Amino acid sequence: MTHWKGEILVAGLLLLPVSLSMASFEELEIGITAQAMGGTGVVARGLGAIFWNPASVAGSSSPAVSVSGRLPWTSFDFTTVGVDGIVPISDSWTAGAAVRFFGGDLYTEQTVALTAAGQLTRDMAIGIQPVYCRAAIEDGVSSYGSGSAIAFNIGFQVTMYSRWMIAAAVRNPFQARLGNSGEYLQRKIDAGISYEPSPGMITAVTLSRDFRGTRLHVGQSLPLGDAFLLMAGAQNSPTSVTGGFSIEIEGLIFEYAAQTHPQLAPTHQAGVTYVF
Repeated sequence: MTHWKGEILVAGLLLLPVSLSMASFEELEIGITAQAMGGTGVVARGLGAIFWNPASVAGSSSPAVSVSGRLPWTSFDFTTVGVDGIVPISDSWTAGAAVRFFGGDLYTEQTVALTAAGQLTRDMAIGIQPVYCRAAIEDGVSSYGSGSAIAFNIGFQVTMYSRWMIAAAVRNPFQARLGNSGEYLQRKIDAGISYEPSPGMITAVTLSRDFRGTRLHVGQSLPLGDAFLLMAGAQNSPTSVTGGFSIEIEGLIFEYAAQTHPQLAPTHQAGVTYVF
């Protein structure tokens, strides 16, 4: 593991200028349930999908706060941590905030996002999310050293016949630039459909497109009793299998997800959410 960890870190540092020019702030979506279901967060509902689709928190009935973390390739050098919160401001509209931090001694990323999401009709929700991003490289590898940008994410979700949902979201549609570097934040489009024949039993299929091309995501959740939810999924480019679970105990929701990789160690995610 030490050998792999060293190789990953060296490769990551060497590729920083390249990756930043194409897509800074790539792994914002810590949402554990969505990740456990193959990355199908654009059609997910609730606080855990706030970065996948800002419309996901529209019409929330209770305030909630979540603390979570992502451990790519089982390497602490690439850990992302996040804090999310939502507050209903009317029967239809919800306000939210999200913070992400990634990095170590040489390279850091920070993101703060505000969300406004509402039910335009009983079946249609929309959300908008202004995002402030900052990145810094401390050893002179980058031409800019540090820089910041303001971007926007937008999304919608439409429920059909009570059991079906179609949804889409666009991240950074105006391709915000990071400082004066000429390097751009990631632009991404997600769209998909889900089917929920009974509460908690969800089948989801989504497509996402970014600088890596188009990827297919599929996921399934299965409730086992009132408090336990089991999830599984898969995606391509690279081909990976995902899985996880959530347990709810008196307003506290504990979640865990894992994702395989063809060559590297698995990625782990875990978090806790409290619903007031």
